[in-house]
Amino acid sequence: MTWFDVVAILLIVAIAWLESLRGFGRAIFDFVGGIIALKISIVASGWLAQTAPLMSSEASAEAFWMTMIFVVLVVLIVIATKLIYETTLMSLDVLDPVVGGILGVASGIIAAHFFFRVMLTAYADTAFAATVLNSFMGHEIVQFRSYHRVVQALQNLGNW
Repeated sequence: MTWFDVVAILLIVAIAWLESLRGFGRAIFDFVGGIIALKISIVASGWLAQTAPLMSSEASAEAFWMTMIFVVLVVLIVIATKLIYETTLMSLDVLDPVVGGILGVASGIIAAHFFFRVMLTAYADTAFAATVLNSFMGHEIVQFRSYHRVVQALQNLGNW
């Protein structure tokens, strides 16, 4: 286990705990917003790195822009989540902490995926990137190997 595995696990646990405190209503909006922020930051960072290269290498510039876009979008999403939640007051009453925690795990996976994605982008084609990708959490968070195995097993249930 490497230090980036520990960071990823701590991110997932901390976000799950925070979302369990916040409850289902805010956690569902945070989760959806996190997916949107991740996708936009990945797509827009390549274009911005070519348009406005602030770093010496294109990979560093892309990682920088990916981080900046993601951070700005996450801040805006947290503000929007607060406003939307106060308008809708979505709740599952007693199940709020449990479902909030489950959605928090999913949001934590998004944050950990972003963390790995930035490191892989910044250090592309280096030994460090290979180490990150071949770590335990790299397999699970970046490549989603267990998820793909479960889906494949479910698809093969009809073949028995």
